[in-house]
Amino acid sequence: MSKPTSKPSKLNASELLIKIMTALAMLLYIYCVLHITLLDRNVGTHRHVLRPLWEVRTMLQSGNYTYWSGQIGGNIIMLFPLGFLLPILSGKFKNIMLTTVAGFAFSVLIEFTQYYTGRGLFESDDIMHNTIGAFAGCLFYLIVDRLMSKDPDTYEYNTE
Repeated sequence: MSKPTSKPSKLNASELLIKIMTALAMLLYIYCVLHITLLDRNVGTHRHVLRPLWEVRTMLQSGNYTYWSGQIGGNIIMLFPLGFLLPILSGKFKNIMLTTVAGFAFSVLIEFTQYYTGRGLFESDDIMHNTIGAFAGCLFYLIVDRLMSKDPDTYEYNTE
């Protein structure tokens, strides 16, 4: 005997508009990220830094907190929108672990592409900071969603 399948609920006009606007925002966001990380760079050599936390160590040793905190913060901020937009596009991304993994995968794709094309430095720190950004974006989404829900006490977090 097969399990009954539930039909996806139809979206009302405002929900559909939000999905369309979010999809357009996501496309613009992805273009901007690709422009910053790949398209706006000259082809160079294949370079990599795989030593974890090298940016933090360099910042502390050099004393140049402005530059390095900008590098680290920029990488965190860069994937924050991904973590925020994915749950709006699909309810399955309300799962913070799934969204974090998606951020990790997107970051790895960018870093490998930078290395392969010679258009940037493959850095393990960038992957770590980008992943933190996707996690923070999803966490922010979940907080906002809960605050905006009609009955916050009945909100369920999907942590599976």
